[in-house]
Amino acid sequence: MKKARRLAGAALLALAAVTVVPAPAEASWRPKPEPATYGQSEAVPASVTMDDGVVLSARVVYPVDPVTGARAPGPFPVLLSQTPYGMAGPDPRAGGAYFVERGYIYVTASVRGTGTSGGQLDWFGRRQGQDGATLVNWAAHALPGSDGAVGLDGCSYLGVDQWYTAAEVGPHSALKAIAPFCTDSQMYQDLATVGGVPTTFIPSISRAFPRGPEDDPLTDPLSVTAGDLTTGGARSYDNAYWHGIDVQEFMPRIVANGVPALSEAGWKDLFPGGNIGAYVAAQNAYFGRPVTAPIAAGERVTGRYQAIVGPWTHGQHVNEDVLSNLRKEWFDTWLKGRPTGMANTAKPLHLFENGGDRWVDTAAWPPSTGTGTYYLGGNGTLTTTRPATEGSDALSAAPTYTTAPLTRDAVLDGPIDVSVQLKSTAPDAYVAVTVNLVSPSGAVTKVSDGGLLASLRELDTRRSWYGAGHTLIQPSHPFTQASRRLLTPGETVRLDIAVLPNLTVLPAGSRLQVVLTAQAPAGFHLQPAPTPQQSANLAAGRSAVSRAPWAPSSVTVPLAAPHSFTTSPITWGPAS
Repeated sequence: MKKARRLAGAALLALAAVTVVPAPAEASWRPKPEPATYGQSEAVPASVTMDDGVVLSARVVYPVDPVTGARAPGPFPVLLSQTPYGMAGPDPRAGGAYFVERGYIYVTASVRGTGTSGGQLDWFGRRQGQDGATLVNWAAHALPGSDGAVGLDGCSYLGVDQWYTAAEVGPHSALKAIAPFCTDSQMYQDLATVGGVPTTFIPSISRAFPRGPEDDPLTDPLSVTAGDLTTGGARSYDNAYWHGIDVQEFMPRIVANGVPALSEAGWKDLFPGGNIGAYVAAQNAYFGRPVTAPIAAGERVTGRYQAIVGPWTHGQHVNEDVLSNLRKEWFDTWLKGRPTGMANTAKPLHLFENGGDRWVDTAAWPPSTGTGTYYLGGNGTLTTTRPATEGSDALSAAPTYTTAPLTRDAVLDGPIDVSVQLKSTAPDAYVAVTVNLVSPSGAVTKVSDGGLLASLRELDTRRSWYGAGHTLIQPSHPFTQASRRLLTPGETVRLDIAVLPNLTVLPAGSRLQVVLTAQAPAGFHLQPAPTPQQSANLAAGRSAVSRAPWAPSSVTVPLAAPHSFTTSPITWGPAS
C-alpha cells in the first residue's frame, strides 16, 4: 500500500500520461445553421384534460407565411415545453421562436398548480411525468396541424421535467426526442442539499411560482418538500421521495421507452456539470450496465444520449443561435428524420476544457482512471508525501493548503475526493471545500467545491467511484436518517468529501490549492442552510483537521495528460 501511494503521489507531481488514448476527430457531422423560413402566429390558447380530471392550460404558436401572416399548410412536428412560471414568463429561457421560424409548432403548457392550470403544485415527480405523457399524446393526435411527432424542449425546470415525461410515455410513443437543458441528475444531492445540509434553493424558488386557481401554497406537495428542508422533516434526508425523482434511478425506463436525449449544463451552473450523471446513467442503461457506475474507457456508448457542459452559468446562452441550432439539429434528426449524422458519434460527451479554451469530445466518464494524492501538511502545504509529524489546523481559521508549482501541463478531468481526519468539540461539524488553481502570478481561480455534514459521513462503497489502484475519487453517501451518526466530542473521524467534477487545464508552474471552512463561503455553488436540529448540533463547536503520519488528511485528483484529448471539430457553444 505504501508503495502504491508513493507511485500515486509521484504520478500527480510528475503529471505523467494516463489511460486516455487520443483518437482522430470525428468529421462526419457539422451543425448546419438554417435561415428562418416562417413567421410566427399569435399564441393560440388551449386546454388539455388530464387523466384525473385536472385541466392544464397551454398556448400554441404556429409557423406562418412571413409575408401574408397566413398559417403555413404543414403539417409540422411539435415541440412541447412545460413551465411552472406562467405563460408570460418571467423565465426568459422559455422561448420557441427559433423553432417555429424553422418549421415546428411550439406548445407551452403550465404545469399543474401554476398559472391558470388546475391541480396542486408538486416538485417534479411521477404525477408531472404522467401529465407530460398526456400532453404528448394530445400534441401528437389532437392538435391541429401536428404531424404526429413530438419533442420536448426547455431549460432549468423546463428541462428537468422532460426526464419525467420521457419516463412515463411508454414504448412506441409519439415522443421522439428530448433536449433537457440546464439540468441536474440527482435532485437531492444536486439542488436540495450540499453534503446533507439543505440549501436555500427549493424553499426560495417555491415562493416564485405563480400558483394556479386550485393550488393551496400552504399544503401543496412542493410546500411540504420546502417545509421539510427548512425544518428538518423527512425530506431533509435522502428518503424514498427523493429516490422516486432521481433521474439516474429511473433512466432505464426512459431508455426502454426509446427516447433519445441531448442534455446541457454549465461548469458554473447551480449544479456544475450536473447533467453528466444523467449522461452516465443513460449510456449504462442502454447497454445493461449499472446506472450509477462510471463509464470506463473502451466501454460501448451510443449517440442516442449526448451531453454538453460549457463554461456557463445557469441558462446562459441557451436561446442564442449556437445552442438553439444544436437543439434544432437534434430535433431534425429524430422528429423530421433528416440524415444529419448528429447521432453517429463514438464520443457523445462534449466538454469545454476550462483554461484550454477549447471543446473536447469523449465517451468515458471520468475520461481517465489516473489519480494522484496530495497530503495536507504543515505550513499550508500540499505534498506528495505523508506528513512527518503530527499536527492539526482549526477550521475556524479557514486553513489553506497549496502545492509546489507543477512541473508539467496536465488536465484535471473528473471528480475529486477530499479526505479529512476531523475532530470536534460538538456533536456535529460541517466541512466545506474549495479547490482553486493558483497561477504563477498568484491569481486564484476557483475550480470546484463540495461539502459534507460529519454526522452523515457513512460511505456507500457500492456507489462510490474508484480510480487506479482502487483509489477513491468520488465518494457517495446514503444521507439517510438511519445512516446518521453524531460525533463523540474529541474523537477523530474520517470524512470523504465529494468535490464536484470539472475539466480544467493545470499549466506547468501553476499550483493546486485546497481551502477548508466550517461553513460554505461566498461564491459556493449553492448556499447550505442547516435545519434547526443541525444548527443545534453544530453550535459553538470547535473543529480541527488532523495531520498525522498514520492517519493523514489528503486530496485525490484525477489527472490526464493534455494530449489525451483532441480538440472537437464542433463548437458546442460560446467559449465564455
